[in-house]
Amino acid sequence: MRTRPRYITLIEAEAGMELAAPLSTVSHGILSLKLPAGHILTHDSLQQLHAHKAESMFIVEPDTRPSGQIAIKAAEAAHRVMEIFAGADLSDPAMATLFNQILIFHSK
Repeated sequence: MRTRPRYITLIEAEAGMELAAPLSTVSHGILSLKLPAGHILTHDSLQQLHAHKAESMFIVEPDTRPSGQIAIKAAEAAHRVMEIFAGADLSDPAMATLFNQILIFHSK
């Protein structure tokens, strides 16, 4: 089954959801809570997230879109990223890395 990440607020989070990306909270400049990608949220972990004032997260959800729609959305996202970086010097390794990472992220 295909999946995709979805950005949600803590209020929308429910036990049983899987984190699509690591989640960290910081309090007074100190890392106070860290959950890895793939962590399955439980009632206890949701309480910890509330206590540590987490606001949002990426979760994994089934991707039920048809393959054609996924391809169209990926092409549209790639076009937007290319427009944003139109004036960028992609021969600069740092800029090229940033471009590639953003392109990969938005192509999912």
